[in-house]
Amino acid sequence: MGVRERKLRELEARKNLILNTAKDLFTEKGFSSVTMDDIATAIEFSKGTIYTHFKSKEEIYAVILLDHLNRLLIQLKEMPTTSPTIAGCIRSCLDTYIKFYKTHREYFHLLFFIDLYSNQHRIPGDLLKEIQRQKIACLIELQNVIKKGMDSKEIRKDFPFTQIALVLWGMTNGVIHLLESRQIKRKDLDELIDVGFEIAIKGLANKKKP
Repeated sequence: MGVRERKLRELEARKNLILNTAKDLFTEKGFSSVTMDDIATAIEFSKGTIYTHFKSKEEIYAVILLDHLNRLLIQLKEMPTTSPTIAGCIRSCLDTYIKFYKTHREYFHLLFFIDLYSNQHRIPGDLLKEIQRQKIACLIELQNVIKKGMDSKEIRKDFPFTQIALVLWGMTNGVIHLLESRQIKRKDLDELIDVGFEIAIKGLANKKKP
């Protein structure tokens, strides 16, 4: 291994150490409570060393989020094959999204943080675009399932499949927001998703003529 290759490998290892340490701190303390000093202290690096890899804790957070979004997308791509009915496939997509929220609650917050224009300057443009691209890709997976249901005549065709996907996605995020704003209790989350899903599926079902 040449000197250059070794140097690059060391830089990559240092970057991964920063990300893994920051991930643990964000999970333990929450995003708002963690500082760059905390991250540097935890791995015994100078803060200047951290800044050679990331310009802010928001950028570190965004890189971690992107990794989780990539995993979510992979899971969503696998969902349509897990149920024999389109209704089951749609529910699997929503359940996967809910599980992502429950498992990675802190990182889920950044999805909304990034949508605020006032916060976008804190994250490098190329990273921000990739996160937005992955968010859209996740939504497209749901759109594809709905379109498949229209093609098989399980779902009515009088609404665009893109709009149906946005409504279902919006409903799910809306229920999550109710929990985050403490308007509902944690135990109510799954029940409200069940209610919303049943209402949506009954409205979308292609009624066969007698």
